[in-house]
Amino acid sequence: MKRASLVFMLLLGFFAEAAMAQPRIVAHRGGRFEAEENTLPAFATALEAGITGYELDVHRTADGKYVIMHDSSVSRMVDAEGILENMSLSDIRALRTKKGNLIPTLDEVLSLFGRQPGLYVEFEMKTTDEKLYPEALLAIYAEELYSAVTKACPEGSTYVLSSFDSRVLRYLKEHHPDATLMLITAQGNTEESRAVASALGIKRLACYRTRTTQEQMRKAHEEGFLINLWPNSDATDAALSLGLGADFICTDKPRELCRCIDEGRLDIRK
Repeated sequence: MKRASLVFMLLLGFFAEAAMAQPRIVAHRGGRFEAEENTLPAFATALEAGITGYELDVHRTADGKYVIMHDSSVSRMVDAEGILENMSLSDIRALRTKKGNLIPTLDEVLSLFGRQPGLYVEFEMKTTDEKLYPEALLAIYAEELYSAVTKACPEGSTYVLSSFDSRVLRYLKEHHPDATLMLITAQGNTEESRAVASALGIKRLACYRTRTTQEQMRKAHEEGFLINLWPNSDATDAALSLGLGADFICTDKPRELCRCIDEGRLDIRK
């Protein structure tokens, strides 16, 4: 423990001059290492703890409803088999997660977040599988999700539609230029990644922290990008993202990170 604390403090000192001002802390799947991911209890307890940034994943059911889960397959979260896109909402609602929670609907999550203005929420569009989301269905998904999220967003909050899938981002940029969009990539913040986003007309990029350099972060900010760095499993990872100059720190332990800030172990101010 002493060695880990020493490493953490050395990281903070090493990156002190590079740290950006007030990056937003984003609870990845509601904080998946602190609560059961993408469930209402995860989001609700994080809200109670004062977390103001969230990331979650959106799928469309066979009967045209929207539910929150990371994988298309339900098997990792519940003791059952099935693909969300091939199941009805009633079938999905009959399931319970391995910790006894319901798989939440988009409407339930929007209702929860709508009670507290000033939030930042990323709705990841899980449309990369072209067999599950051919072009015609992709357009329906994009239209329905855009409509639901836009109508539910309270004044003062920022709701972002994000994806690895360039197709859905391109559709939304063309048909709804007012939408706040973000490209996600498993690559770092590189010139190639920024070129893909720029070609889509997008200036928000979520990219892999360990494949990102300070120089590329500097270039990204000069080009007008906002950068979300992931993954961040703990406060030490978050310190690395902070040092790189992240605008958003997507973390699996948001409450732990906030405790580090409250206790003065991590300073995110200028």
